[in-house]
Amino acid sequence: MKKPVTSLHRRQFIAGLPALGMLAAHAGDEQPLEHVIFGSCLDTHDHPMLDRTLTLPRDLFVFMGDNIYADKGGIPMMQEKYALLKNSRFFHGLRNKPVLATWDDHDFGLNDGGADCTIKKEAQAEFWNWLDEPPGSPRRRQEGVYHSQTFGPDGKRAQVILLDTRYFRSPLKKVPKDKAMLGGTSVPTDDETTTMLGAAQWAWLEKALQEPAELRIVVSSIQFAPEAHGGECWANFPHEQRRLLSLLKGHKAVVLSGDRHWCEFSHNGVFDFTSSSMTQKHPRGTPTPNKHRIVPQTWHLPSVGHLRIDWPSSTITVKVIDQEGLTRIEHRVPFSELQTR
Repeated sequence: MKKPVTSLHRRQFIAGLPALGMLAAHAGDEQPLEHVIFGSCLDTHDHPMLDRTLTLPRDLFVFMGDNIYADKGGIPMMQEKYALLKNSRFFHGLRNKPVLATWDDHDFGLNDGGADCTIKKEAQAEFWNWLDEPPGSPRRRQEGVYHSQTFGPDGKRAQVILLDTRYFRSPLKKVPKDKAMLGGTSVPTDDETTTMLGAAQWAWLEKALQEPAELRIVVSSIQFAPEAHGGECWANFPHEQRRLLSLLKGHKAVVLSGDRHWCEFSHNGVFDFTSSSMTQKHPRGTPTPNKHRIVPQTWHLPSVGHLRIDWPSSTITVKVIDQEGLTRIEHRVPFSELQTR
């Protein structure tokens, strides 16, 4: 006779221990997801912001990319950096609750890289090794690290969708430095044969969005809502940005994003809450222009994002919290305003 799957066991599975599939089968038995902590860009594993993060109320932690910085040393450096993170006080402190992750360029293996990264298959194996994904897991057999997980009982289901904006992405369109914008030399392309997610991931996403959920939390390693600013963002592939908005239409959804080394809240048909960096100070201290910014404040010092889902009042509140525990940006949204348009 098999032992019953306890709530603790289900949390461990999602943190990367065996039997991830069993978690999904029992997700409806869990308590509703109420506190989601999300962050990106960790260049050290010993920092006051990481200690502060462990004190916050948390049902789930989401690594949104640049979880390590190993794009210049190949697979050996990647293995070394993952081992340091995995053995850190911070990571051990997280693993009593669910942990989900996607990657960005610095843990993918190539700065600003996409489908042309020559070590992406090996990098994917190291990514899943870090999370202790079982050897026979379907996640190891697919190309790309995209996946999803639904938490909570009927009526209070939150689906967390983690996109892979690296593995299949077409090359960026670039301009000379003398024509660059403040954020860099990348500009929007008008070539609609290019892709952000790739055919297989788009097909998977369409199916994932058919699964029942009252709230969709879409995790993108790069910003979704801000217009092109020279750096990496969905606006560099406007046709792909429109495609995602079209897929999300009618769903109550939010996007969580990272990468920029500052925090800001935006809306271009869907809310995009950017939280970055957990351990680094943004050297310039000012953001690139963003006409979609919905809160005037931005934050450029180490911080983490906190998404609070209040099911009784049908609202979410998103905060940026610094290493002192102070709230630096905050925005509250009723579910009724989360309907993507």
